[in-house]
Amino acid sequence: MQLTVTTIIFGLPTGQCTSRVCLTLPVATLTVQELIARKVRQEVEECLTHQRPGLSGEYLTPEELLQAAGSAASVMPGAVADEVMRAQQAFAARAYMIVVDNRRIWMPHEKLTLHAKTQVEFIKILPLVGG
Repeated sequence: MQLTVTTIIFGLPTGQCTSRVCLTLPVATLTVQELIARKVRQEVEECLTHQRPGLSGEYLTPEELLQAAGSAASVMPGAVADEVMRAQQAFAARAYMIVVDNRRIWMPHEKLTLHAKTQVEFIKILPLVGG
């Protein structure tokens, strides 16, 4: 099954940043942790094969995202396992949210039943800077 996952990052100096990744899922039911792992693996593979300029970055720190936005360099991935673990930990710490068909997902072990028309969004909202 093919599924498109959209990442939206709000609060960058350059405005809202949106990216998409197309996943091929062998099963329609998986946990949130598995969905995160598949998305991150796909993005890392696309970065390494030069199909993507950098990571979408929902699990990166605000400092990393602001630094990448302020330069011409994109955020390039480390090892796949490290990036997956970092993304799963960031979700558990509520550094970003996942919304499936307009419903926020809270638990990493929650089972999701997905289909080709399911809308999946990874959303990061950066804190406001300044006074």
